[in-house]
Order: sequence, then structure tokens, then C-alpha cells
Amino acid sequence: MKKTLRALVPALLLLAVTGCGDRFKPGGPDPLVPMPAHVPKDPVYASADEVVAALEEAGLPCAVIRRSGRSSAACTTEIGGTRVENQIQVLNTTDFSRDEVGDSIDSWRGGGNTIVAAGNWFVRVVPNQEARYSRRIAKALDAVVLPPPYPLPDIPEQPAYATVGALADALEKAGLCVGRKEIDEDTAQCGTSLPKENPACPRTSLLTRYDSARDRDDDLRLHIRDGRAPAEIVTAARWTAVYCDPAEARRAADALGAALIHHKRAPELPE
Repeated sequence: MKKTLRALVPALLLLAVTGCGDRFKPGGPDPLVPMPAHVPKDPVYASADEVVAALEEAGLPCAVIRRSGRSSAACTTEIGGTRVENQIQVLNTTDFSRDEVGDSIDSWRGGGNTIVAAGNWFVRVVPNQEARYSRRIAKALDAVVLPPPYPLPDIPEQPAYATVGALADALEKAGLCVGRKEIDEDTAQCGTSLPKENPACPRTSLLTRYDSARDRDDDLRLHIRDGRAPAEIVTAARWTAVYCDPAEARRAADALGAALIHHKRAPELPE
């Protein structure tokens, strides 16, 4: 009989497994939350130790600090001088379907966690609040980063820009971009009009263009999860402009006809 995994104990990485006999009966528990479609189906691993080995092969040696059977382990590695703990869970494909893996991931994300996932496994990276660590682990393991499902406001489909340079042009025309610097084809920085005597905020905004609305929404949620990030995000179509100063962000949103997302800390997730 198939089993469904809906909860894990992060500190100990122990499985909490329940039977599925009445899962779909009227009045029974909710149906499974499927794996997000963009999560890669590979690589598939037979044990947590195989994930640890994959990290080492990718140039991130990870020392195992605890283990629970073959399916659960935690290991530590170093990223940018910071000690990072990777809490690994592998669900064997004989007992667990892809949607059952997705259901377990949904439970973690619903609790406010960012998760790295692919195949039949997932990793909670600690520090969890800063997306850069999860992104580095995802890159090493050919996986994706799944942020908590924070609610987002309605985001207009216009104005849309074909390139990040076109977005910078629009801000420049509105007098809101000075000393622009294009970092790569999808990312740029714009200097803002903040006075030099205000040291509390960076005097630049970060502009990003995305391939899809889903990529934009994932990045927005990662910004919201990261309490260290500037707290003002202007967005529409498939782009964002991240600010520190609320007044500067409001001017940009009004000038471009975009939405403005303000956050100081990650919001509570709905039940």
C-alpha cells in the first residue's frame, strides 16, 4: 500500500508516515498536493548519502552530522564563509509517488520554509531565510528552489519590457535611474535620487527581468522570506525593481503603473 508523508521533524529528520486507506473518502483528509510541475524528475537518489556524495562531486563537501536510516540525514558545508546545514530527505520510489513527495514538500513550504527539490528528494537549507544558500545548493544538485507560498497582490500585465535595459530606459525617462549598470542580460542596477546623507538604505535599485510569471512570483516570495532584503518591490508583467526607500519605490510604481509590494517581515501563511 502506498504511504503519504505529510510532516517531518526538522531537528531530527524523522519521518511521520500515515496510511492512505481513507485519504480520499468523503469527509476524510484533503487530497494530495501534487509536486509542482517545474520540479525536475531527475536526479533520483536511493539514499540521503547519495545526495551528500552529489554535493561533494559538485564541489561542496558536506560532513554528515546526523542520520536516520537511509532516507534522512543532515550535513554541513561552507558557502561564502558561512557554515550551512543541509537537512536531506529522500523518499524511495517504491513506496512514495511523485505527488506524495510533492505533498510532503507542500507541508514544509506551508510552514514558512524554502525547500530545494528534484526527483524523489528535497533539502531544507539552514540558514533558511537567505535565498542565496538554497540557490547554491539547488545549482549544485540540478534542482529548483521552492519558496513558501506567501500570498501576493494582483500584479498588472503591463507595462511589459522585452529586456532589462528597456525597463531601465523607462525609469531613466521618469528621472528615477541614474548611473545605470547592466549586470547581465536579465539584471541591472539603477542609481536612485536618495541623498548621500541617508546611510540607512542602498542608493541603488535592483532591476530583474524573468522568463515567466512563475519565476517572477518565486523570486518575489524569496525576497519576502529574506528579512535582510530591501522591503519595497515594484513589479508588473515579468519584471521587478527592488528598493529600500519607500518613497522612491512609490515614485517608481506610480511612474510605471506597476504594483508595489511592501514588507518588513515574512507574513503569516494561511492555514
